[in-house]
Order: sequence, then structure tokens, then C-alpha cells
Amino acid sequence: MSAQPLFNRPWVRTLGLASTIVALFFLLWQSDEPTVPTDAASLRGESEPDGFVVNGLYLSYDETGRLTTRFRSPRIEQFESRSETVMKSPRATLFGEGGNPPWQVQATEGRFLEAEDLVHLTGDVKVIREAEGGRPLTLTTTALTMNNRDRTVYTDEPVALTDAVSLTTATGMKAWIDDRILELDSQVEGRYEPGK
Repeated sequence: MSAQPLFNRPWVRTLGLASTIVALFFLLWQSDEPTVPTDAASLRGESEPDGFVVNGLYLSYDETGRLTTRFRSPRIEQFESRSETVMKSPRATLFGEGGNPPWQVQATEGRFLEAEDLVHLTGDVKVIREAEGGRPLTLTTTALTMNNRDRTVYTDEPVALTDAVSLTTATGMKAWIDDRILELDSQVEGRYEPGK
């Protein structure tokens, strides 16, 4: 008996199709792959941005092709009507000129205002820079603004600067990234511990 006439019978084809469907469902049910939520509303978020990026990486170069900024954020939301971009847990590396050590910047939240080319960082803001001799200098504050046009960072909030042997506190400061200049505004106090 030939197999061809057997497959021409409708009940055999139906049985074969049903067996294939059952096997497919069994394989999908036994799959170890995690399911990925595809609900568009949960991906977009409650703030309903015009666009968003998950696990974003941004690189910025100057006119000569030198890397000036490397920026990462687990979530970036863009709002076109406000010309504003909101970033969660931003982390940035700002590269200075002439091979100077880079600045590492992190915060709880950030806002980029496109028209002014300003980045406002809030929350636990921390700036770390390798100083001369390899000793890191750390600046902490609750708010910091980065001006991309003139490559400065500034705040009116209290700041604390620490390195291996000293602690300096002040209210307000301004720093020039490329020139390696830091200016403290008021209520400056310092403690130096040379024995460390």
C-alpha cells in the first residue's frame, strides 16, 4: 500500500495537523526563554514622551573629530513641545583637551534643554576627576548645570570637594572643564589632613 493514498484521506491530514499544533504548543510552553512585555503603554511610560530610548549611549565629538563626551542612561525621554530631554540615572565622561584626565559625572536625574544647550543634573550629583599625582578629586552636590557651549559646570547649591588629604565645602561653584579651573563662591571652609 502506497503512502500517497493514505495522505489523501481527510482524517489523516486532520490528525497530522492536530498533532503538529499540539507539539508546537508543548514546545512553546516548555521554552526557557523569558517573555518580553510588549505592552506599548508600559514601554512608553507614564509621562508619555514624544520619543524615548532605553539603555542609550550618546557620543559627542568636536570639529576636529576628538571625542568630548560619552554619555549613558538607562532611559531617555524626549518632549518636543518643551525642547527638553529627561534622563534617568545619567552617567557621563567629559574629556578635556590635551590629554588631561576626564571628568566622570553621575546623577539621579538629568534634563537637557536643547535651545540653551544646558544639562541640569539633580539628585545625588557626583563629579570625579583624576588630579595631579593620580589622586582623585570628588565633588558632590544636589544640583549641577553643565553648559555645553562654553564647557563649564556650575551650581548655587552647597558643594563638597574631597581628595586623599582634604575636604573643602562651599556654597556655589563654577568650573571650566578644558582649563581645569574651579572657583568656589561663598562660605568656603577647608580641612587638610597631611597624615593620610
